Amino acid sequence: MNDRLAALETAMHELRASVRQLEARLAQLEGQAASAGEAAIDAGAGASESPAAGTALAGRGWRDPIAVLSLIGRLFIVLGGAYLLRAMTDTGAIPPYAGVALGLAYGLLWLALADRAAGRRQAPSAVFHGAGAAMVAFPVVFEATTHFGVLPGAASAAALAVLTAGILAVAWRRRLQTLAWIAVAVAVPTSVVILARTGVVVPHAIFLILFGVAALWMGYSLDWLLVRWPVAAAADVVVVGVTLRALAEQPQETPAAALAVQVTLVGAYLASIAIRTLVRGRNVIPFEVVQTAAALVVGLGGALSVTRATGAGASALGIASALIGIACYGVAFAFIERQQHRGRNVYFYTSLAIVLVLVGVNVLLPGEAETGVLAALAVVCSAGWSRIGRLFLLIHAAVYLVAAAGVSGAVGYDLREVVAGAAPPWPLPSPAMLVVLAAAAMSAWLAAMEPANDGSPWARIPRFVIVLVLVASAGGTLVGYLAPAIGRQPDGSIDAGLLATIRTGVLAVAALAVAWIGRHARFREWNWLVYPLLVGIGLKMAVQDFMHSRPATLFVALALYGAALIMAPRMRRRQA
Repeated sequence: MNDRLAALETAMHELRASVRQLEARLAQLEGQAASAGEAAIDAGAGASESPAAGTALAGRGWRDPIAVLSLIGRLFIVLGGAYLLRAMTDTGAIPPYAGVALGLAYGLLWLALADRAAGRRQAPSAVFHGAGAAMVAFPVVFEATTHFGVLPGAASAAALAVLTAGILAVAWRRRLQTLAWIAVAVAVPTSVVILARTGVVVPHAIFLILFGVAALWMGYSLDWLLVRWPVAAAADVVVVGVTLRALAEQPQETPAAALAVQVTLVGAYLASIAIRTLVRGRNVIPFEVVQTAAALVVGLGGALSVTRATGAGASALGIASALIGIACYGVAFAFIERQQHRGRNVYFYTSLAIVLVLVGVNVLLPGEAETGVLAALAVVCSAGWSRIGRLFLLIHAAVYLVAAAGVSGAVGYDLREVVAGAAPPWPLPSPAMLVVLAAAAMSAWLAAMEPANDGSPWARIPRFVIVLVLVASAGGTLVGYLAPAIGRQPDGSIDAGLLATIRTGVLAVAALAVAWIGRHARFREWNWLVYPLLVGIGLKMAVQDFMHSRPATLFVALALYGAALIMAPRMRRRQA
């Protein structure tokens, strides 16, 4: 009796093990990820299926050709149902509005089935259901817009937004990155083709921007790092298209619509990045840097172009840019004070700040006032550098000073008066140029003060830029005042020989002054100009002095150049 009972128990255990194996095999064919507990069998039966083995079995859904072929067959059946609805609509069996509504409902049905399959851990089935939903619903929107005329351009963008949001919601909720890629692969081309076919660009540009921000936040939350790149690129390109349409000879977009799209692009991405870096306290990442640069070029640059061409929204754009730029400076200093390990954020926000401030000042102020503000900002940044020693302040001082020189016309004036130009009327330096000269002198003095916490060798580059602006402004100003005082002729022109000698003398004196100042360690960057100045004087004499000067003036020029050649290198060698 005991033997028969033991044999019966053994048979029961074997039967249970067989049933478990059949259930696991069936789940595999259906694409279901069987859990380790479900795949396990009683230990007393001596079964070989452990929890680890059950997990391995569950992961073979995508590798099983039978299961994959089954899902592909199901996908074709889904597409067949969509084509049946299309055929009924084409033949007039159902009205176009009803056909479009049924097609969208059909696609959303399969999206709901994808969500349910993902909830049951049937990832392959969920992905194929999601692909079927996308392949049904998005073509329906395209046909409803371009063929049946049921959805106008703006409505088609709204429909795409709803469908895309549904797929992304399922992808986010069920952690299925493949569904997000399906949305990218189908929604972006559909939107681009619709806007190209219909000419309604602005609604689809807004849709792509919002899609890009959604993909950005999915990357933040789920570490899906690559999904956001193609959507952001598509949004940037479409915004460029909106700008070009607004700037065409026969505008196809209103300035207000173009500005709305451009501001939305910049604002949506910058707000998202600010929330992540400020609220969550994270460092900026490469995508944020690249997309911010692209958004500034495409969005802010496009807005600046539209306002200059049309005059629309200039004041609002300038005020917003200036205020946000100032706020970015404040954010950068907050990172400096409170978060010592967020150096990348400091440079990110200060770079953003200087771009926005430059745009705001340029839009709001006329030439001389803009020069004064930029020159003042250069001095302020130099003073800040001399006290707290942050490299970005010195870099910004150099950028503001160069911008002030460019706006005032000092760059062109200095080059023209020192190198060329002698025809009447001889222009004197403008007050704005004198402001740049004063700001350059103050900035050069402050930049030479090295704070105790400055250890960056890169500080020498912006200091040299400031010195270069100072020397060029001083040389141009001296030639500008000396030439008419010494060499003016009755017709108002300047004697070419005297002008050449004046230029040579000013450059020679500049070489000696630069070499003398550069002897001190604080002003070592000044020495970088000594040999370029000496070489430049020699080339200039060969082109101008020997061709235009008289013997008497040429004697003076040669004497000055010779003295500079003898003394400047010697002074340069002697550093205090």
